[in-house]
Amino acid sequence: MTGSTAAGPPLQPEPIRPDPLRPPATDLPSYLPETQRSSTPQPPQYQPAPYLPPPYAGPAPNGAHLMPTRPPQPPLDRWFTSEHAMGLAASILIGVVTVMSWATAWSDWNSYRTLRRYAGDPDRMDDADLISGLFGIIAALALFAAAAVFVVWLWRVRWNAEMFCRGEHRFTRGWVLGSWIVPVVNLWYPKQVVDDVVAASDPRTPPHVPTLRGIPGTRLVWAWWLTWVVGLVLDNIAQRSVLDGAAELGELLQNAVMSTVSAVSTTAAAVLAVLLIRRINDLQTQRPWTPWWAVEPPQPPAR
Repeated sequence: MTGSTAAGPPLQPEPIRPDPLRPPATDLPSYLPETQRSSTPQPPQYQPAPYLPPPYAGPAPNGAHLMPTRPPQPPLDRWFTSEHAMGLAASILIGVVTVMSWATAWSDWNSYRTLRRYAGDPDRMDDADLISGLFGIIAALALFAAAAVFVVWLWRVRWNAEMFCRGEHRFTRGWVLGSWIVPVVNLWYPKQVVDDVVAASDPRTPPHVPTLRGIPGTRLVWAWWLTWVVGLVLDNIAQRSVLDGAAELGELLQNAVMSTVSAVSTTAAAVLAVLLIRRINDLQTQRPWTPWWAVEPPQPPAR
C-alpha cells in the first residue's frame, strides 16, 4: 500500500438554512425561534360578510348570517317645519283680497250711480271708469300675491303631511300648484289636495294607513271650497261684463249686484280659509314630529 493516510471521522453536511427573503411555505415556520414566532404578525381571520337581502327577497342562503332589514325610507330633502309664519302671511293677504273685493263692488255701484245721475257728463263717467279700473288692477294684484303665498304654505304643509303619514295622497306633490291653474279640474282638485293634507296631519290618522282616499273630508274644507267657487264664478261674470264695456244702466246695475254677492261670498271664503290655515297648522303642531318610517307598524294578532 502506497501513500496510506489516516482515516478520520466522516464529515457531517451542514444544515441548509432557508433564505430569509423567500416567503415561508407555512404561516409560522418551525425553524423560527419562539420569540420571533410570537412577534410575527398573523393575517386576520376571515369573517364572512353578513347577508343583507333586499326587501321581500325571501330567505337567506344556507350558512349566511341573516340581518333584520329596515323598511325603505323616502329621500329627505328637508325636515319637519312649522309653517305658522307662512300661514300668517297668507292670512293677511287673504284679508287684503277681501277688502279689495268690497272696494271693487263699491266702484261698480259708483259707476251705476254716476250713469244714472250724470248721463250727459262724460268727465264724471271717465272718472268713474278710472276708479273702477284702478280698483280692479289692485284687486287682481292682491289676489295673485295671496294665491302665491297660500300655495307655498300648502306645499310646505303637504311635505309635513307626507312625513307624518305613509298613506298615499290622491295626487302627486306637483298638483299642489297644478290643481289651481289647470282649467276645469281646478273646480275640485284643490279641495281634494287639502282634504288629504288635513287627513294626514290629523293625529288620529295612523302613520301606516295605506291610503287617505277613504278618510272623509271635514265640513270646514267643504264650506271653504263652496264659498270660494261661488265667489270666483260670480266675480268672473262681473269682470267679463266690465271688459265688454257695459254702458247700459241695467247692465251696470246687474254688474254691481253680482260684485256685491261675490264680495259676500269672498268674505265668507276668506274667513273660512284663515280658519283652515290655523286648523292645519294646529294639527301639525299637536302631532309628534316623528316620521312614519320611524314608527313600528302594528303587528298582526297572534293566532
